[in-house]
Amino acid sequence: MGMKPRWIREGAVYAQTQRTVDRMFLFKPDPVIKNIIGASAARAMRRHPVKLFWLDFNINHEQNGIGPIDGTQERLTDVALFKQTFHRIAAEEINRHLEREGPLFSTPSRNVECVDNESVHQQFEYALTNPAKDGLVDRIDHWGGFSSYPYIAKGKDPVFTYIDRTAWHKAGGKRCKKPIESFTVRIRLEFTPLPGTEHMSPDQRQAMIRRRCREVENEHRNKRDRPVMTKAKMDKLDHRDRPQTKPLRTPKPLCHAASEAAEKQYRESYKRFLDSYIIASAAYRNGAYDTDFPSGSFKPPLIAAA
Repeated sequence: MGMKPRWIREGAVYAQTQRTVDRMFLFKPDPVIKNIIGASAARAMRRHPVKLFWLDFNINHEQNGIGPIDGTQERLTDVALFKQTFHRIAAEEINRHLEREGPLFSTPSRNVECVDNESVHQQFEYALTNPAKDGLVDRIDHWGGFSSYPYIAKGKDPVFTYIDRTAWHKAGGKRCKKPIESFTVRIRLEFTPLPGTEHMSPDQRQAMIRRRCREVENEHRNKRDRPVMTKAKMDKLDHRDRPQTKPLRTPKPLCHAASEAAEKQYRESYKRFLDSYIIASAAYRNGAYDTDFPSGSFKPPLIAAA
């Protein structure tokens, strides 16, 4: 069947990772790009609401944790549409800022379901402290790129701004007498508490996240064999620069699980889903367009010769 069909389930959390075109440093610390990322995600969420647990950008890749609002087909589909809309808006704005063209990302997103709360927290902590793991900073609190940390660990209000170009064009665009900056809009990005922390107060959750980040940062510090990158060296990097080393290729796991039992249970569930999907897909491609597909799946494209 080629690529494995995507399966989105109610109540699930998906850890997603995606790298930039040619691994370019498009997301190096830059206050304009930082604001663009936050505003673009908030605008996408306004159109396609999802549960956003974390959203973090290393110098050349994105990591996030998202899940559907509920189990309706519309909300399950929103998980995919959110990412598409987010990346489209972000690409338009970042390209305008950097005077470039084309997509931001070169590879499909690696979407892996976290099947238990322990694996959710593990992936969250990994994403949040990733710049420290890579030696870009000693502590995530020092990272100048976009990070969830200030908002979910320190209580900073995740408010960003963007220029409503649709309103500007309706007002006449370049012929408008008002400056384009007068069409600036403020928008707030909403984060969802991690599963298992819903009962905590905001202060308790923030304290827990800060403590765990310090512990993970200490682990990275003890393993580090060279000094972290200085701010002066970071500032010298261009957004179009890229690493000198070859990328590390690792196989995509079927799921993230904290125990073999949880992984086995998911593997069995996914096999049942895949069997059902294969049957539905074959019927659909053979003309049975009213075929019912498993919940949370997407119909395959229909390709016909001209």
